[in-house]
Amino acid sequence: MDAPPREFHGRISEECNWREIVAWVGDLPPIPQVAAQVLQIIEDPESTAERLTSALSKDAALAARVLKIANSAMFSRQRDITTLNQAVMVIGFKALKGIIVAATLRQINKRFGTAEKQVWENSIATAFAATLIAKKLQKPFVEEIFLLGLLHSLGQIVLLAQEDTYQRFQKVILTIKEQGGTYVKAEESVLGFSHPLIGALVAKKWNFSPEICQVILHYTDNFTASTASNSIEEKIAIVSLADSIVHDAGIGSPQGYGEQQSNIKRCLAFLQFSGNSEDFIRKIREDTLEQFEDGGMFLG
Repeated sequence: MDAPPREFHGRISEECNWREIVAWVGDLPPIPQVAAQVLQIIEDPESTAERLTSALSKDAALAARVLKIANSAMFSRQRDITTLNQAVMVIGFKALKGIIVAATLRQINKRFGTAEKQVWENSIATAFAATLIAKKLQKPFVEEIFLLGLLHSLGQIVLLAQEDTYQRFQKVILTIKEQGGTYVKAEESVLGFSHPLIGALVAKKWNFSPEICQVILHYTDNFTASTASNSIEEKIAIVSLADSIVHDAGIGSPQGYGEQQSNIKRCLAFLQFSGNSEDFIRKIREDTLEQFEDGGMFLG
């Protein structure tokens, strides 16, 4: 395929070779085997906690992280969680899916410098903010939105993890510092494409759902009309809103990063928010910062 599919039109410069990009993504390693197995078990409605525990126990690092998170303020009870089976029961299958993906993505970056830290902190905080927004707006997909928020920067995580694109991404950050603007604007200038495109391609390679691929691809789109007619459009807008609130709070933003108020207003209008927007955004921001402080267990 010499030309990108229609859904990717306008997301790649004429100078870039679409076939080379597809081949580059195709050469990326698959999602780790244990993580893939765990996610498959979680998706199976017939699965049991025992089966999931057995799969988790095959990866010592992953099992240790799950135990650590189960004992965090997010899930802690009056007694310590000392076994994987207890951890699975305390966290729950749906929440565990996001945690497994988070742990897997964190392992992708062998180095963890300033750029990786900024992107990862933004991913975690956006997941928290998106969940808070969905709860406040009483959406039926609260349990799903954490994973969507977490994965919105998948493309950046992968670009930073590969030697052939790592240095080029440093130029993206330098461009933002010197010229301002957003990641997407700088990426298109330096790379010829942006991270939502790479993220969507990687998500497809890793067999994530079409909905996840769509959210990753479209979360940086401009929302210009109040026509949120279906859940996927609402999810995209909520992730976009969460990302902007997080960047506006300075979490994971490189020096010079562009203003976010315009997109915040667009997303709220698209979601047909009718309350006091300043109070709403302030509360989401405060609660996100509070949760992010405890979210350090995702970063270690």
